[in-house]
Amino acid sequence: MPLPRLVLLLVPLLLSACAAVDPHRILTRQIDRLTVSSTLDAHHREAAFDQVWQTINDSYVDPGFNGVDWAAVGQRYRPLVLNAPDDAGFWAELDHMTGELNDAHTRVESPARYAQIKHDKSASLGLGVDEIDGHLIMHGISGVSQAALLGVRTGQELIGIDGQDAHTWWQQQRAQVRGGSTSWSRDAYVLRALNSLPAGKVRTLELARPDGTRFSVELTDEEAAAPPWVYAHTLNGNLVYVRFSAFDRQIKPELMKVLDHADKARGMVIDLRGNGGGDGLMAMDLLSRFVKGEIKGAQVITRDQQPVRLFGFSLLDTHPVLQGDAHPLTLPLALLVDRHSASAAELVAGAAQSLGRAKVFGETTCGCLLGFFDYDPLPGGGALAFSEIDIRLPNGDRIEGRGVVPDVVVTVTRTALEEGADPALQSALDWLKTQPALTPPTAGNTR
Repeated sequence: MPLPRLVLLLVPLLLSACAAVDPHRILTRQIDRLTVSSTLDAHHREAAFDQVWQTINDSYVDPGFNGVDWAAVGQRYRPLVLNAPDDAGFWAELDHMTGELNDAHTRVESPARYAQIKHDKSASLGLGVDEIDGHLIMHGISGVSQAALLGVRTGQELIGIDGQDAHTWWQQQRAQVRGGSTSWSRDAYVLRALNSLPAGKVRTLELARPDGTRFSVELTDEEAAAPPWVYAHTLNGNLVYVRFSAFDRQIKPELMKVLDHADKARGMVIDLRGNGGGDGLMAMDLLSRFVKGEIKGAQVITRDQQPVRLFGFSLLDTHPVLQGDAHPLTLPLALLVDRHSASAAELVAGAAQSLGRAKVFGETTCGCLLGFFDYDPLPGGGALAFSEIDIRLPNGDRIEGRGVVPDVVVTVTRTALEEGADPALQSALDWLKTQPALTPPTAGNTR
């Protein structure tokens, strides 16, 4: 299929002056998607390796590479990557190389995983697990998964995985996964390994119910649509509850519609638990609905300390400003977070907290707040994401590697999971019932 006419017109311009008109390669990446080869022979293996290493070397947000000797990392991994026994091993080793930066946003996706991301699909078994008091407890089981249909429920204990002791399996996987921003992010990689199966394989789980009885289930690999979602409820007659899967612009109109109808409510809960982030500008748009006037939103740090530009115009300033709503929501606001709340979800929770606009309930978040603009397509069909911006909250705090610490810490307990209770939500609802209407923050009215 021929290149689109606009792209053809842009190619000479970008090739001749790309550093000047597109320094962050925002448009160039779109062109690369149309031209990159999906073949993975020895030549393309080497090209993919060189692109990943050189791109990070030249453009990673921290020129000190988080204290890592990036040149030495490249020398160590080059033979491991290029001599990987198969394609799956190649992509895994390349991803492990980026994991040396201990940054959850910098990663290499295999062609299969990249295709799922582009088409809102998932190959997950729908399993959630939290390690609580030395036990692996099921938590957050997808209600439409085969596991749920076969009787897997929140609160059950995971005893065995494929005939192996579950704790042994978990620790072995944890020792093998790539580096991440925090221990929570590395646990997320173990959870991904639990949920991912090669085609045609079966995963056998042994579980224990709260009454001590045991049972086993066999789960097969399957790919399913995983579009972003949002849902909302009115609780106790006048408290609005809203939860959404990610900061994805596909669901922004629906989310904003919920806010449009919340002006008469007594209070609001925004549940960011399990929300892995997404579009940072959508996060800023959400925050803007709860403040008035122009307020410093965050500090954005780039490699060259300059705004993000395209054709000379700034797409993202180094000190972006929240353009507050002319008629902001003044209702008391509670935010729920957990260790799986990451990236843009942490930006919302941390910024709202530092502005004094919301009270945060739950667990300390992932500590995974960096950002990238888009995936870089790689020879062979995979893709590279790498951190291009760092972020400070309005009060100067950095969330990466630390997380947002809730105002009210509510730890997940095995008893609560077994009983189907939600103490974090209940704590937020109890607080909202005691709160008067608020005056939204304005310029100069921050803590």
